[in-house]
Amino acid sequence: MKNILTSLMLAFSVYDGYSKTEKETDSIVETAINALDEIVITKKKVLYTQKSDRLVFNVENSIVSEGGTALDVLSRAPGVVVSQDGDLSIRGQQGVAVMINGKLTQLSQKELANYLKATTSSNIKQIEVITNPSSKYDAAGKAGIINIILKKPNASGLKGTAFASYGRGRKNRTNSGFNLNYNTNKWGVFGNYSYTFRGEEEHKKFDQTQYSDLTHQEIISKNHQTSITDEPLTSNNFKIGTQYEVSPKTNLEFYVDAKIGRYENMADGTNTVFNSSNQAIFDALTYNDSKEKWNDYTYAFSGVHKFNTEGKNMSFDFEYETSKFRSNQFQSADNTANATVVNDRRGYIPSQLKVFTGKVDFVNPFKEKQSIEWGFKASIKNNDNPSVYEYYENNEWLIDFNSTNHFEYNEQIYAAYANYKYQLEKLNIQAGLRSEYTAINIDQKTLNEEHKDDYLKWFPSLSLKYEFRSNHSAHASYSKRINRPSQFDLNPFRFYDDSFNYSQGNPNLIPEITHAMEIGYAWKSDFMASLYFNSTKDVFTEVYNYNPDTNTTVTTQINVDKSYNYGVNITNTSELSKWWSVNTLFNVFENKFMGQILNSNTIDPIMTINLSVQNSFTITETLKAEGNAQYQSKSNLGIYQRDGFFDFSIGISKQVLAKKGNIKLNFTDIFNTNNFYIKSAVAQTTIDKRYDLDNRIATIAFTYRI
Repeated sequence: MKNILTSLMLAFSVYDGYSKTEKETDSIVETAINALDEIVITKKKVLYTQKSDRLVFNVENSIVSEGGTALDVLSRAPGVVVSQDGDLSIRGQQGVAVMINGKLTQLSQKELANYLKATTSSNIKQIEVITNPSSKYDAAGKAGIINIILKKPNASGLKGTAFASYGRGRKNRTNSGFNLNYNTNKWGVFGNYSYTFRGEEEHKKFDQTQYSDLTHQEIISKNHQTSITDEPLTSNNFKIGTQYEVSPKTNLEFYVDAKIGRYENMADGTNTVFNSSNQAIFDALTYNDSKEKWNDYTYAFSGVHKFNTEGKNMSFDFEYETSKFRSNQFQSADNTANATVVNDRRGYIPSQLKVFTGKVDFVNPFKEKQSIEWGFKASIKNNDNPSVYEYYENNEWLIDFNSTNHFEYNEQIYAAYANYKYQLEKLNIQAGLRSEYTAINIDQKTLNEEHKDDYLKWFPSLSLKYEFRSNHSAHASYSKRINRPSQFDLNPFRFYDDSFNYSQGNPNLIPEITHAMEIGYAWKSDFMASLYFNSTKDVFTEVYNYNPDTNTTVTTQINVDKSYNYGVNITNTSELSKWWSVNTLFNVFENKFMGQILNSNTIDPIMTINLSVQNSFTITETLKAEGNAQYQSKSNLGIYQRDGFFDFSIGISKQVLAKKGNIKLNFTDIFNTNNFYIKSAVAQTTIDKRYDLDNRIATIAFTYRI
C-alpha cells in the first residue's frame, strides 16, 4: 500500500499545472498579508515558497502541522530529517545551525531538542531551509541553516489568536496559549504564552555482538538490551515586548523571552549477555530515571534607522541570554543470572549558560542597481558545568571520580562581513566575504588543567542568478562554512545514559570546514532542479567501543579525514485542478567518508532517495484537507546505516464562527512506519539499534482569531 500511494502521488505531482512566480508567490505570503490582513491568505494559501537561496515552508498553511511541536514540524520540512535524539540533517548531511527569528541559538543539541519539543507549532509562521547562506549569516552549520520564524501580528489595534489542542499517541499531548499585540500609530506592545504537555512512550532494542577478529566469523559474546520509556515533558514559554517609532525613520524594540520546563525519562528494561555457546552469563532488570529542569531568559534590544538616501539603513541587535539546566539521574540493575552485582548510580548534572551577542548591520546602495551590506558581530559565551556522579556500595553513596567533573567553557567569536550585490538586466550577482575570529578557553577544574585555542578563518560566498526569459532562470552558488565542536563534544568526562552506556567528549576535536557548491535551473516556481556538492575536512564521526569485562559501551566523537555529500534536488509545484494542488520534493544524495575509522579505511557510501509529496484539497470555501507522504531509503550517518522510513499523514480543516475560528483534525504517521533503525559493523563489534517512536498521533486543534 505504501508503494502504491507513493507512486500515485509522484505521478500526479509530475503533471504540470499553473503556479505563481517567485515574486508573485512572495507577495501572497508576505506583502499582501501585511496590506490586507487575513483576507488574501484565506483565499490563497501557499505551502512552499521557492526563493533563489532558500526554500520556505509556510507552516501556518499546513493542516497536519497543527497541534504538534516545532520538532514535529521540522521532521516534515523539505529536505530535513530529525534523528531519534533530535539531531537535524539537511539533504542527508548533519551539522545544521538553527536560528529563531534570524538569531542563532546557543543551546546544545539536547537543550535545543527539548526547546523544540516544548515549542508549539501554533506559534510558528514559517521555516526557512537555507542550504547555501550568504556571508551576511553566521558561518556556523556545515549543512546550512534552518530559520524558524515565529508569528507576530503587525496590524493596528488589538489583534491576536488563541489556540488549544489535544493529541493522543501512546500518551496524551496538549497545547494551549495565545498571541496578542496592540499597535497605535507609533507604539505597540506584543506578547505570547504557551503551555505544552507532551506525553511520550518509546520502545527500544539494542543488540551488540562482539567477535574474535575483524572477519566477524567467531562470536565471543552477544548483548541484548530492551527498554520502554515514559517521557513526560511540560513547558511554559512566554514572550513580552514593546516597539516604538521614535521618528518616521527610526524604530526600536525591546522584549523578554522566557522558556521554563521540565522533562523526565523513566525507563524499565532488560540487559542480557550471552557467551559464545549462547548461554546467559548476565541477565538484569534495569531501571533508569532522569529528571531535567531548565529556565532560560533572553533580553533583547534592537532597532532600525533609515537614512535619507533611499534604501540606506542601519540595524542593530543586542541580546543577553542566561540559562540554567539541571539533570538528576538514577540508574539501577538487578542481575539474576549470577552473583555479579551492579552498583546503583546517581548523578547531579547542573549547567549554567551565559551568552552576550551584539551585531550591527548596514545596507548602502551606491550607483544604480548596486549595493553593499556590511556589519560586525560579537558573541561571548560561558558555560559552567559542575557534575557529580556517585555509586552505591556497602550501604553508602561514594563519589565516582572517573565521572565527576567541574568543566568550564569560555568562547568568544568576533565577526565582520561585506556582501556586494549587483543587479544587471538579466544577471544578479552577490559576492561576500566573512571573517570570524574564535578564542576558546577550557578549564578542567577537577584535573586542574587548562586548554586554550584561537584561530582566524575566512568564509567567502558567491551566488549568481541569470534570467533567460521571464519564466526561466539558472543559478549557481558557493560558500565556505564551519562547524565547531560544542562544549559537550569537548568535555572528556562521562555522561551516563544508563548503567551500561555512556558517552564522553573528545578534547582533541577540531572544527569541520565545508566547501559547498550548487548549480540549478528554475521554470517559474513550478519546477526547480539543482546539483550540489559539499566537501568537508576533519569531519565529526561518532564511534563506540565495547568493554566486555564491564559490559559497557562508550560513545565518543573523532575527526575523520574528509567526507563528500553530493546529490540532485528537484522541486515541483502543480495545480491539478482548482481544488487540488501538489508539492513534490525529490532528493537523491550520497555521503562518502574517507579516513581511518577504528581499523576501517572507508565507510561504504549509500545512494539515498528522499521523496516528499504534499497534497492540498479545497473541498469547499471553508473546508480543506491535506494528505502528505514522505519516504527515505537507506542512508549512512557516519559509521551507522539508517534503514529506510515512510510517513503518511492526513488532516482536515474547517472554518467556523464567521471564519474567525478554525477546527483542525489530523493523523500523523498513520501506518506507524516512521521509526529510527540504525546498525553498524566496525572493528570487532556490530550494533543494531531499533527505536519504535511515538509518532502515530491523532490531534484535534482549535484556533480563534481576535
